[in-house]
Amino acid sequence: MEELIFAGILLLSQASPGPDQAFVTRSTLAYGFGAGVMAALGIGTGVVAHAALACTVGASVFHSPLGLALFCLASCWMLYLAWKIWPRGGKSPVPADGNIPPASSIYRDALLTNLMNPKATFFFVALAAPLLEKNHSVSYAFFIGVLIVVTGTVGWILWALVFRWHPIRIFYDRHANWVDAALSLALAGFGISMLYSFGRMAVESFSSVSYTHLRALSLIHISEPTRLL
Repeated sequence: MEELIFAGILLLSQASPGPDQAFVTRSTLAYGFGAGVMAALGIGTGVVAHAALACTVGASVFHSPLGLALFCLASCWMLYLAWKIWPRGGKSPVPADGNIPPASSIYRDALLTNLMNPKATFFFVALAAPLLEKNHSVSYAFFIGVLIVVTGTVGWILWALVFRWHPIRIFYDRHANWVDAALSLALAGFGISMLYSFGRMAVESFSSVSYTHLRALSLIHISEPTRLL
């Protein structure tokens, strides 16, 4: 029963704004349902890494130098995506039939978008922790990881299916530049948010190291007069 509630929360969480949602939405509207499915599969592949971290070492990796570097890369990737989909001039962002990006390109960009979102790991850690605390077996942790991946992938395919609805497609065809601008600004906002998180973590890490260093020096100075006596 708890696992069903867990899966339901995962599905509902996909309705909240985020980089994955923006990417699947834009891919489906601009290139069709097939592109949306490829984006969902790319994100699902990326979720494997988040699920593996959530069910093993948790979020501790993000408090290391590797985590700081990941936040920096994530913010740069989000800002690049924002620049990439920003409408330019009067050119329609809806491509002609022969100009749709290859499926592999959509899959790759979706995979990188998901991997470059470290906050997803924090979310999965917080959500899975109560279940994993009750059952410490490796097989159960593997089951929770698989549940995260399957639920996430299916959820994004369903999201793409919603945006296949004809009235939504007609709306996008008429207002593509405005929709793309809104999604671009959303991605830029996520990038700036991650850049802020990176800066805050870097300052906290530097402050912690400086405090430890100063305390060690003070202990040395205190012990030196004692040895002289």
